[in-house]
Amino acid sequence: MLVAACSGADLADPDVRFSLEMIPQHRQTVQLAEMAQGRAFNDWIKSTAFAMKTQGRADVQMMENWLSMWEVAAPPAGARPIGPGNVTDAEFVKLRDLTGAAFDRTWFALMSRHLEASMVTARVVVAVGDHSPTADLARRLVRDQEEMVAEIGRQLA
Repeated sequence: MLVAACSGADLADPDVRFSLEMIPQHRQTVQLAEMAQGRAFNDWIKSTAFAMKTQGRADVQMMENWLSMWEVAAPPAGARPIGPGNVTDAEFVKLRDLTGAAFDRTWFALMSRHLEASMVTARVVVAVGDHSPTADLARRLVRDQEEMVAEIGRQLA
């Protein structure tokens, strides 16, 4: 369990919880983005996946720095995101075996669902957190992910 790996600051603090929950979500986003290389046919997926990897890794580093500042251990590398909407291991296996249009359709569905789950986490910290850099990150995530989900809808239309 995620909490067992942590120590230090108040783990119930919304800003701490956000980073503890969002780091595995971002890692999963990066994992989904990495899978597009050599499998995706859609140009939007290819270009967006590259940007997602770059930004996702930078965001994880920033949140790990905050956790360190708060004397809380970051989630271990293998930690899976919690909550509904995140991609299961079985879905990753299925996606790994697809290429071209089949990969694109599945990737769009999984990424859209994953981003929706991430936005729920971000909206909570915007509403109740008090660390302004965390709130800034959360607002950016919501804005960017709303745009991505809308674009996924356009790509599927």
